[in-house]
Amino acid sequence: MDARIVNAFIDSVVSTLKNSLRVNPRLGKPSIVQKLMPNHSIVTILGITGDVDGNLIYTFSNETGLEVVSAMMGVEYNQLDEIALSAFGELGNMTVGKLTMNLEKLGFSTDVTPPTVISGKDMKMKTEGKILKLPLTLFKENDADVCLIIKE
Repeated sequence: MDARIVNAFIDSVVSTLKNSLRVNPRLGKPSIVQKLMPNHSIVTILGITGDVDGNLIYTFSNETGLEVVSAMMGVEYNQLDEIALSAFGELGNMTVGKLTMNLEKLGFSTDVTPPTVISGKDMKMKTEGKILKLPLTLFKENDADVCLIIKE
């Protein structure tokens, strides 16, 4: 995976989380994984097309999801309803928007697809391409992951 794309990805994640949630995310060690196995029950998926083709995927636990929504709204929020799901999609939109701007600076032309947000247990996902997994600590240790999948 191109190091410039990886750096653009990490910058977009950190920048968006700092600005949107007002947290300083701690990053775990990025790794290339063979299978996409969500560790958390809330998944947001956005597509990237063009010179770079793939997906950006956020995953959160329910508890972290509620903290994310509360931080975004500026008030305590305690239900995973349509408003919460919309907030997860918007966080994904902001992240992938920042990523496309970073990629544009590198000479890559890209477009994005609208977010899909899924909530449930024991999800299995299949995707094609190289999967870069970035574990995150937002509010509690390892409470979120973000993945960048690049189809080659």
